[in-house]
Amino acid sequence: MLVAYYGRMIFGAELLEAGLQKTIFIVFAREYFPAFIAGILLAAIIAASMSTADSQLLVASSAFTSDIYKPILRKKASEKEVLWVGRLVVLLVTVVAFFIANAKGQGAQAIMEMVDNAWGIFGASFGPVVLLSLFWKRFNYPGAIAGIVTGATVDIIWLYTLTAKTGVYEIVPGVIAATIVAVVVTLLTKAPSQEVEAIFDKATDASNDE
Repeated sequence: MLVAYYGRMIFGAELLEAGLQKTIFIVFAREYFPAFIAGILLAAIIAASMSTADSQLLVASSAFTSDIYKPILRKKASEKEVLWVGRLVVLLVTVVAFFIANAKGQGAQAIMEMVDNAWGIFGASFGPVVLLSLFWKRFNYPGAIAGIVTGATVDIIWLYTLTAKTGVYEIVPGVIAATIVAVVVTLLTKAPSQEVEAIFDKATDASNDE
């Protein structure tokens, strides 16, 4: 938040007019830090990107081999065969991603916009539910479902109707609406069972960490 706040104050006119506001961290690092420190900060961005990329590659590989290849295409496939298929899927996805990233035109930009939209709907749907689950013992299943549905619905509606007009990222109204609905539905429905509350108490008991 501070990077965004001060970035708008210092580089707002320069970056916003050029549509480069997403590069603010890079601009800050190069402008205000010595070359050595700036290199470490920029390397941190690459490291974060790489950690996410390799996780997504492994998820794609596991999803294909576990949900499609072995159950549907080759039910009698050995573990070694599944392993090699998974490696080939990782290679294939990597090659496709490379060509998309290097494509000229709007292809890569469209994918980045889809990623932004996906993070918005994920955050609006599951963010409030996760937080309420961690910090509110009264939170129950109907409240969670209501929060997820509301967050996703508001996020999608805002994206297609008001994001361009207001400039407000759709996750913001989605989180607010999901939180309100989740709390209201939880209070209007039956409280969790004693077994569920016991699990919550056990998980949040600080003495268990000793």
